[in-house]
Amino acid sequence: MANTNLAEGHEKTATGASAYQSDGLRDTDVLTSPSLTNTVENGLGNGVLATTLNQYNSADRNNPVSGNCCVRPNGTIGSTSQLYVDSGTVHLDGMFYTVGSAAVMDITAPTNYHSGYHAVPIPNGSSSTEEAILLVYVEPRNPNNIGFVYGSYVDTAAGLYPQSPSNHLVLQNTVLAAARIGRGSSGPVILSLEDKRSFIRPGPLALSNAITSGGANADRRNDFIAGFNAGNLPIANMGLLYARKPSGFITNAQGGNQSHLFWQSDAGIGLQAGGGGSYQITPVHRTAKTAPIAWSAALTLNFGTANQIIAKPLISEADGTTSLVTIRAYDSSYRLEHILVETQHYTVGSSSLTVNAPATISGASGGYLVIEYIHASHL
Repeated sequence: MANTNLAEGHEKTATGASAYQSDGLRDTDVLTSPSLTNTVENGLGNGVLATTLNQYNSADRNNPVSGNCCVRPNGTIGSTSQLYVDSGTVHLDGMFYTVGSAAVMDITAPTNYHSGYHAVPIPNGSSSTEEAILLVYVEPRNPNNIGFVYGSYVDTAAGLYPQSPSNHLVLQNTVLAAARIGRGSSGPVILSLEDKRSFIRPGPLALSNAITSGGANADRRNDFIAGFNAGNLPIANMGLLYARKPSGFITNAQGGNQSHLFWQSDAGIGLQAGGGGSYQITPVHRTAKTAPIAWSAALTLNFGTANQIIAKPLISEADGTTSLVTIRAYDSSYRLEHILVETQHYTVGSSSLTVNAPATISGASGGYLVIEYIHASHL
């Protein structure tokens, strides 16, 4: 390896100009195990969702015979041709699939094989020393979204090992289990069954704050690194999700001193460009409305109080000071008397909302208040 670079370890074989290298495989000479296949697929975001195994201290977190999408034999290893695939959810190429069921699957059943790989199920070995590898993989074109694919039989008495079949299975995929198959009295049987599931991290996903090379928060362009030309996303129907501070997005951005979630679409940079642009996703606006609150004197309502104001109201982006609150005052017969005005009739503080006494408001006789407000579920 002294006369080559590290990247050539898997690209060249000991022929021609690369005769100085005695090992290595070209990319077209791939010999992969299911474990390596799943590692590659995980990098593409494909794998099993750890919906029931996502707690670090779960007893079954690394249990190879339990959990979603687990493959288990039906019967005794060495004599059975049947297995179960427990129910679970997988992600492939941007789509989610529910796989497995309580039904028994037989390696001799044609319905468990896709014609793109095999016209017939795995045959029986010709002798007791012949073995082959069968993979249980996710196949959205088959019932229960499960498929079998197998390699050639080899005579293990000659010191050979059976090879895993079909490399990366042509399509993006994930392998759930690898079975070693041998000769049975009336058909092929499972000699061993190994868990090969690869799980996708369930979350959370951390996003660092996106800034320009100058340190300012900005939209996603190609000018974040000095020397790059500015440019929009290169093609239509494309976008990206990122985190940044809303400061500078608009004059009075909500959450200006915090990192929030943004979406950058394919048409234009910023709303000023017209069409497309960047859109602030969080904080998420939610509307709440109180039940009638008795009002006969000055009233202070603390934020976070059950059955009253459960979260701090947001501030309008138009001026950065006006609260997104509407207060309606009703008399004792529930007839509308007033719509109260902020700073004139009530004030919104950092932790509470205070309403003036009805006697200080012209025409108000007291009765009930109904408060509507927009919040982002945080105090």
